[in-house]
Amino acid sequence: MKLRWTLTFAFALLTSVSAIAETDASADEARDFDLPGSQTDLLDNSLNLDDVDFLGNPLEKRFAKWPEDLVIAPVPGYSPQLGWNLTLGGGYFLQLDDKNSENPPSVIGGFVMGAENGSYAYGGGANLHLLNERLRLKFGAAYMDIRYQFYGIGNDQNDLGIRVNLLQEGPIYFATGSWRVWKKLYVGLGYLSGEVDTRLRFDTSPSPDFDPTLKLDTGAINIPIEIDSRDHEQFPRDGWLVKARGMFYRKSVGSDFESETFKFIANRYLPMRDQDVLALRLFIKGTSEDTPFFLLSTFGGSTDLRGYPSGRYRDRMMYAMQSEYRWHYNDRWIFTGFAGFGEVADSFSNFGQNFLPAGGIGARFVLSAKHRVSLSADVAVGEDGMEFYFGIGEAF
Repeated sequence: MKLRWTLTFAFALLTSVSAIAETDASADEARDFDLPGSQTDLLDNSLNLDDVDFLGNPLEKRFAKWPEDLVIAPVPGYSPQLGWNLTLGGGYFLQLDDKNSENPPSVIGGFVMGAENGSYAYGGGANLHLLNERLRLKFGAAYMDIRYQFYGIGNDQNDLGIRVNLLQEGPIYFATGSWRVWKKLYVGLGYLSGEVDTRLRFDTSPSPDFDPTLKLDTGAINIPIEIDSRDHEQFPRDGWLVKARGMFYRKSVGSDFESETFKFIANRYLPMRDQDVLALRLFIKGTSEDTPFFLLSTFGGSTDLRGYPSGRYRDRMMYAMQSEYRWHYNDRWIFTGFAGFGEVADSFSNFGQNFLPAGGIGARFVLSAKHRVSLSADVAVGEDGMEFYFGIGEAF
């Protein structure tokens, strides 16, 4: 609750001195960027290695004996949150089962990221497929120092255009194990731990010493449920990926607050023509009333939906629906077209009042033919304007 009270006070202060703030608006625009929460969410992302592809192998051709299962790629990126950024990601694929097995390989990897606005992050982890795909283990650790803008909670607050510059930093650790209980159904249990230091960063000329730092320890029990019938983990052309996850933050497991977050994801992949794909996605997230602002549902980013800065629209509940056609032009190039819409609201009953549509096009350059991984570039348009995205792998 300290975070809510401090941010409420900050918004009141900003409103009362809006004339002073507006005189420096052009300078603020030049140096301030928003945070793409879908890419660098300190807590809720949990470094899920299904969503972070340590793939691409541009160095293979420069070394005669480069192992084909070792992939390293420098990935440039841009977002209105961070500005230009560069991530160096690497990973090694391991076939722990029989070499002729159709089970997906395990991967051990890490990353280092630096951004134009001073943000940075680094970490590593593993996604292991064990016991003939009956057991899946994920674990890792990371440290993040992220600078971004907070527009408030709810559509009405966002429409005011008032923002608070925040800096959030801290380590995060996680581990999850999932067991196949029936056919493609996995049920698991995990634990998330970390620390979040949050500072308010804005022009405080009348009181330059006002720069509070709020510290919160985080501890949560993670319960994931997953159905995975995809024909390929990195570039699926057929099948389903359905995920449900509950995160329970409790003082008894090391958290300074008690709240819950729930996610539901359903991806459907339909084969088209010889090698094309029609991909469909539904994403739903809900949070309890006492959830800190940085764990609330945030709309936009590189996954749900492209075309909006992640974190610009934030509330307790959200959903996003989208479709994407992936045209396999040849073995190296894939072109995409996508469209979707979604909303944020303080409750599910208030959906249907503030639709946020988006659409765009993209291109993929395949780096690893063996593991079907590519560099991606997308341009998308939403109600707030145009956004650009660069990264590794598909959006979903």
